[in-house]
Amino acid sequence: MPEGEQLDPKTQFRQLYDQEFHSVFRSIRAVVLDSAAAEDLTQETFVRAYRARSRYTPTAPPGAWLRRIGINLAISYLRRQKLARFLPARLYMARDVVEKAMAALSPKLRAAVVLHYYEGLTREEIAEVLGVPAGTVASRIAKAVAIMRKTMGNDPARDAARSTSEGALRGR
Repeated sequence: MPEGEQLDPKTQFRQLYDQEFHSVFRSIRAVVLDSAAAEDLTQETFVRAYRARSRYTPTAPPGAWLRRIGINLAISYLRRQKLARFLPARLYMARDVVEKAMAALSPKLRAAVVLHYYEGLTREEIAEVLGVPAGTVASRIAKAVAIMRKTMGNDPARDAARSTSEGALRGR
C-alpha cells in the first residue's frame, strides 16, 4: 500500500483489523486497566466496526474511528462495572506509580491522557476520536495531569524516578 493511503473499512476490513488491532487494544487496556477485559472490548470494537463499515465516512483516519468506538466501549464498560467504588483497592495492588495515578482518573480523563501521552495524538485528533471539542480535550488533559500530580505527590518513589519530560507539563 502506498505511503499515506488509508485502508477502506468497507473493502479492506481484514487488513484494517491486522493493522490497527494492537493500537486499539493498547488504548482500551490503558483505560480499563485490565488485559482480559481489554481483549474482549477490542474484539467487540471490531465487531461493531465491521457491522458499521458501510456507514464509515472518511472524515478521520480509520484508526481514529476504531479507537473512538473502542474508547466509548471502554467507558461504557467501566460505567456498567461501577468500577469507581473499587478503585481504592486497586490503588494498593498497582505495581507502578503512574498506574496508581491513572487509576485515580475518571474513564474520560484517562482516555484523554492515554490518547495524548501514550498514543501521541494531537488534541484535534483526540477530539475527533472522542467526539468532543478540542478545548474539552485540553481541559481534560490539564485536569488529569493535576489529579495525577496530586496522587503521585504522596509517593516518595516519584521523586527518584521523575521523568525528564515532566518539566514540559509545568505551567500549563
